[in-house]
Amino acid sequence: MIMNRKSRGFYIIFFIIILLCSFFYIKIAEKKENDNKKFEELIEKANEHIEAEDYKNAEKITKESLKYSKVKGYYYLGALYANYFNDKEKAKEAYMVAYKKKNFEAASMIGFIEEDKGNFKEAEKWYKEGIKSNLEYSFYLIGNFYYNQNNMENAKKYLEKSAERKRGEAIYILAKIYYKEKNREGIKKYQKQLLEEVQLKDVSNEMKKNIEYMLGNENENKYFDLVEKANEHIYKEEYEKAEEILLEASKLNKEGYYQIAEMYRYISIEEAIKKYEVAYEKGIAKAASNIGSYYYINKDTEKAKIWIQKAIDGGDVDSNFYMGELYDNARDLKKAYEYYSKSANNKNAVAMFSAGEIAFELGEEKLGKYWYNRILTEPGIENLTSQILKNINR
Repeated sequence: MIMNRKSRGFYIIFFIIILLCSFFYIKIAEKKENDNKKFEELIEKANEHIEAEDYKNAEKITKESLKYSKVKGYYYLGALYANYFNDKEKAKEAYMVAYKKKNFEAASMIGFIEEDKGNFKEAEKWYKEGIKSNLEYSFYLIGNFYYNQNNMENAKKYLEKSAERKRGEAIYILAKIYYKEKNREGIKKYQKQLLEEVQLKDVSNEMKKNIEYMLGNENENKYFDLVEKANEHIYKEEYEKAEEILLEASKLNKEGYYQIAEMYRYISIEEAIKKYEVAYEKGIAKAASNIGSYYYINKDTEKAKIWIQKAIDGGDVDSNFYMGELYDNARDLKKAYEYYSKSANNKNAVAMFSAGEIAFELGEEKLGKYWYNRILTEPGIENLTSQILKNINR
């Protein structure tokens, strides 16, 4: 069939429109990709300033990132105000802007702020809004909220959703719920998940040890109960009462002395160091690493090394990571790798990632990929974060 001029003209115009639409779509996609790249670069710079405790410049750079993504930028700004400026009102304002731009994760953080203030009805409202994000952290926060409110039915419901999305903290609290219910099989189920599942985020060695106490003998149960009770007082800033309980716990397990030192971090870092020294003298090797970190922050590298080495000599394998950091910051890459790899072989995901990064810097690409692959495939690893997974897949 031969087209008439009118039909031919219509198809030509239609084809031109399609071409123009494709052109504009490509341009928009390119701009979005460039904006995302610039945003990520700025947030990375902001994080470097946070690590250096230069929060003002971190704030300045995070505000600059708003030019490229208001949805994510205001969320990061809220986190900065909440975690490093301790300004909950500014944090809430920033989270609110992010939420109005359909960042539902920000709603969960508003819920967290309201819960901290004791505004539980308001907190519940925001937490429910937050789970629209469908993210494991939002389900964890609302589940933890119900756990704190002693609403175990709802706690289980939401923590299970978080656990399905590989949130280690959610699995740990589910184990605590079953401990309260005296359900050993339930505890074992979640212990198995923590030990055998891959790519679980935010699992700590302390969680694993606490589950062992839950499944342990009468004294181990009692020690765990006392530490939990002390933590309730610490949350309320009733430090004197908490210390009294932790001293009682220390009679059952020397680890209690370390818990006292950890509590003192909320009161005075100088007093905390004295308590870490007590814990170390009582045989808690990892306490020496905390002392070493204190000296390193205060620019006394030699004392830092001495104390971290004491922790290593005392059998705390993870302290090798901190020694690795010292050598990494001094740009002694071979020494850094040596120490990172020792901690990495103890299931520390941060050490695995650091060992991988150093291997790539040394030109050992195969070795770098080996460590990245272990993060993705090794069951029961600790300290894995979303950021590590993101960095591996970048």
